[in-house]
Amino acid sequence: MSVETPRGTPAGVRPDEVTYDHLIIPSHWRRSNESTPDAPNALFPADEPAGHQPSMSPINPATGAMTGPLLVGTTARAFAKLDDMVRLSVEDKAVIAARRDEADRALRAIFPPRCALPLVGVATIGSAGRDTMISPLDEVDIFAVFSAANSAWKRFRWDSRDLVLCVRNAIGGERIQTIGSRGQALRIVYDSPPDVHLVPAFDHPRAGYVMPDRVGGWLPTRPERHMSWMADLGPRVMSAVRLLKAWNRVCGSHLRSFHIEALAGQVLAGRGLNTRQGLAEVFRHMDEDGLAVADPADVRGDLSGYVRPEDLEALGENIRLARLYSAKAVAAEQAGNHEEAVALWGSVFGPEFPTFG
Repeated sequence: MSVETPRGTPAGVRPDEVTYDHLIIPSHWRRSNESTPDAPNALFPADEPAGHQPSMSPINPATGAMTGPLLVGTTARAFAKLDDMVRLSVEDKAVIAARRDEADRALRAIFPPRCALPLVGVATIGSAGRDTMISPLDEVDIFAVFSAANSAWKRFRWDSRDLVLCVRNAIGGERIQTIGSRGQALRIVYDSPPDVHLVPAFDHPRAGYVMPDRVGGWLPTRPERHMSWMADLGPRVMSAVRLLKAWNRVCGSHLRSFHIEALAGQVLAGRGLNTRQGLAEVFRHMDEDGLAVADPADVRGDLSGYVRPEDLEALGENIRLARLYSAKAVAAEQAGNHEEAVALWGSVFGPEFPTFG
């Protein structure tokens, strides 16, 4: 079907208004009426220099190089070591920044402001953008946002896959793949990790952002809300999120990354728990209340819909054991028995967990 094929104007929409076909824009996540395609954009601060990365306060005290046996004297020290092991290094973050800058330079050269498809900006999104990614660094999600101005939306509105093909052809023919559960992205393969998932999207004053889905429609997305929401939860929750991802990997990676973030955020927001208490509370919640959790940006609904019965069955025993061992570990730590607490946490996280000594 041609991208120019008219399908009529939805009821209640003025013919001259830029619209997103078959996309309902809930009022609680629209942008203000004053916003325009050329207005300042939260993802791309106007005064941010190229290559700038927001500074991150340290989540845990420095624990030294990971050389020799990981022997620890307290439970808190064991978790500081584990967080050091799983979180991305300074070098990893520099590589992520370089990937984003490369995408920004290339796309700005191909899609300048006065072209038919003007680029708004490029940003790191996903767990890399929220500082919740765990090592090893193997892929980075890069958001490439285009303006709906200059009749760009009229060109692509009827089939979002044409936007993906346009960007793919412009940058050299990398392959298209699914991102998340339904979206489309370009996978750009490098000689060494990480590869890049380039996610093309349109910027719109009312809708925020929409990205292509797999069947030619458009998916709403608000990555800037996800980023600010996670930052507002604070460093303890972010540390708990990374450790939950490490636990999920040990258990077979049945849960998706953002699902884990949303679940931990819902359970721990405003609780004031330390990392160990927070993990125990999340395991308790998963065991008692299940895995259902709403998108914190109110865009996608329940994030657990992808979990298959066989995955839930495989994960169920791991959740029950994690709840049991974590509760006992918290109690042992509170009683001053750090050796027992560390051993119990080792039963949750596996052989890489630091050893008491």
